[in-house]
Amino acid sequence: MEEKKGLIELPTVRKAYLFEKTYGTKTVRCILCEQRCEIEEGKSGKCGTRINIDGELQTMTYGDIVCCESRPVEIKPFFHFHPGKTLLTFCCPSCNLSCPWCQNHTLSRAKPRPLKARHVPISELLESATNSEDIGFCASFTEPTLLLEYCLGLFREAKAKGLVNTFVSNGYMTSEALHMLKRAGLDAINIDIKGSDAVYREYCGGKKGDEPPWRNIKDAIEMGIHVEVTHLVVTGLNDNENSIIEIVKKHLEFAGPKTPLHFTAYRPAHKYDAPPTHVSILEHAYEIAKKEGILFPYVGNVSGHKYENTYCPECGKLLLERSGFTLSRNNTSDWKCPDCGYALPVVT
Repeated sequence: MEEKKGLIELPTVRKAYLFEKTYGTKTVRCILCEQRCEIEEGKSGKCGTRINIDGELQTMTYGDIVCCESRPVEIKPFFHFHPGKTLLTFCCPSCNLSCPWCQNHTLSRAKPRPLKARHVPISELLESATNSEDIGFCASFTEPTLLLEYCLGLFREAKAKGLVNTFVSNGYMTSEALHMLKRAGLDAINIDIKGSDAVYREYCGGKKGDEPPWRNIKDAIEMGIHVEVTHLVVTGLNDNENSIIEIVKKHLEFAGPKTPLHFTAYRPAHKYDAPPTHVSILEHAYEIAKKEGILFPYVGNVSGHKYENTYCPECGKLLLERSGFTLSRNNTSDWKCPDCGYALPVVT
């Protein structure tokens, strides 16, 4: 245990913000995400990023930035949030879900290594964003909720400098975490919906099924956070019509018709080797979404596809043309359709 206590002296180890002590014991309950792990002294929770040291929960990922680069907003995907701009994108190791098809598994399956990690000061990220002429930040690649304490500090300083703050997340954070992020300056979030309630429980290790991400989508919109939703269509798992209809219906219920819904192509990765998503399935999903009343469905991870573009929902005119995760042409007139005057719901 003395070795565990020594971790507290390391720069990437800080006291966690969201946990509850169990009366009469040194076991704590983490309330960062909806796994709500009960963690005994000297142990870590499901994600491996938080450790109970002497009855206090410590995060081991404070400033443990394992990947950082400037990337277009379109690759997140954010199609209605500062189109054509770039965000400094970064992550820490690990994840709180265990999807066997994870497209970023080399990062999401890595565990914190506080004895070897290099702590990246917030000032270094701010300088990098300025040098890259990014409009702000995006915590992505792995689950950004696990970097909560660091992001809260970064987001506050970024807002003071006029920069934006975004998440690409599985949406499994608690309401407490989401509210803290909003107060710190979270401007936009893309939440990846894995599939049905059963998919979360049977494949992703989500204790509460699909309730948390849909709840957080609804709550984030009500808070004034810009929201976009992504659904990775995995071959043989959630690519059937009933599954797609369920996603579309819940999107309309929790997100509403104007919130973008991205149907994204899966590719074999990690422990899942089914063939890549057939483009015709993505196209069918797009058509179902349009028929049911979603105004801005998209097809993703299929470079050059016409359904990557934004069309006017009133008259059908091509408004925003995309190619290779970049905005190649803006046909709007001050973000309005030049033909019918429809005001495109985008943040600029």
